[in-house]
Amino acid sequence: MRKTLVVALIMLMVGALAWSQNMENAGIDYTTALTKKGGPERISAFETYIKNYPDPAQNVFTKLAFYWLTVDYYNSKNYDKAIRNGEKAVALGGMEAKLEAGVYLILGSSYGANKNKDKATTWAEKAIEFSKSKGIGDIAKQAQALKDELSGAAKKPAKPLTSLEKIGQMYNQKKYEEAISMFNSFDQKDKSDDTIFEIYARCLTGAGKLDAAVKEFADAYAKSLKAVNAERLGNIYLAKSKKDKSFLDKSISYQIEAGLLYQKEKNTSRQAALLKNAKYWLYEKYDYNAKIKKYNATVKPVKPVVSNDKEIKRLQYEYDKLERDLARKYVDIEMPGYEQDKLDKIQEQISKLKAGNNQSSEDPNSAVAQELMKEQQRIEAEFKTLNDQARKKLGL
Repeated sequence: MRKTLVVALIMLMVGALAWSQNMENAGIDYTTALTKKGGPERISAFETYIKNYPDPAQNVFTKLAFYWLTVDYYNSKNYDKAIRNGEKAVALGGMEAKLEAGVYLILGSSYGANKNKDKATTWAEKAIEFSKSKGIGDIAKQAQALKDELSGAAKKPAKPLTSLEKIGQMYNQKKYEEAISMFNSFDQKDKSDDTIFEIYARCLTGAGKLDAAVKEFADAYAKSLKAVNAERLGNIYLAKSKKDKSFLDKSISYQIEAGLLYQKEKNTSRQAALLKNAKYWLYEKYDYNAKIKKYNATVKPVKPVVSNDKEIKRLQYEYDKLERDLARKYVDIEMPGYEQDKLDKIQEQISKLKAGNNQSSEDPNSAVAQELMKEQQRIEAEFKTLNDQARKKLGL
């Protein structure tokens, strides 16, 4: 049963990846882990991620980390850990519908591989019911096939794969060139399918054909000002900027446009993420984050000013007491000069201490800090200008 049940999930991954980056540390670390090679490498990355960000209530990416551990442990045939992480992912919730349906299917298949027929059937039925309610036909079909196999029902003749399933298989197997050739052989109806086109564009990126990917998405964006198309262009130009930093300008502009269009489409979470991404990369363009890191590492401690109030108070008390004593001692005769010298000496000490209280220690870091603050203000002003330009371009 193990082999058959594993094969049943061949299309689970189609459409599961997300073209998104969140420039908070949690988002960056999640994206880094996600780009690792599926299997032991990505498992290790996400296990570490969960240790570093253990609270799913504060970080949505922690929930997604459990999803990817479920997928990778399943594909590695470690069904016990696939079950453990899958049930954790279900308990936490917050997944997109297709990911949630996929976890139900993995749990059913994993329990089946572990010879627990009752639980396998329960999860398969849940996958069927949930997938049908959400209109996720491919997973509903796989879950039904799993349930039939668990019940011992005779297998139905395999149906020919759809165009989406064919190109999806190629993408999952990282056969990008073959997938690109396959897309070019499709008729116009298949080429116009949003999901097929999405996979095709990812294959172009995976094959390193970034210029071709730019052309495809630029054409799509020109025809339809959708946020997702602007976001894709932003990510492609970001990839190009790794070799040529000048491409950051276009990446930032498209990310801002994506954020504004997501706002128009009332997708507030993606709006916030894309605008935050754009601002982060604008700061990166000027190496500002590195400058802050360097400043924090080399900043010199400022010696605090020590208050003289206590000593001044003591000397003033001493001065007043001596003055009273001398007044009583020299009632009818003039006070000698050496006695006055005693008072003058104490008064001089008090004056020096008071002057010291008014002198602030020189901050050796202030000049650098002020320059960084000026640069921050300039970058923020530039970001506002870019936002205004994008709004004007989009007619918002």
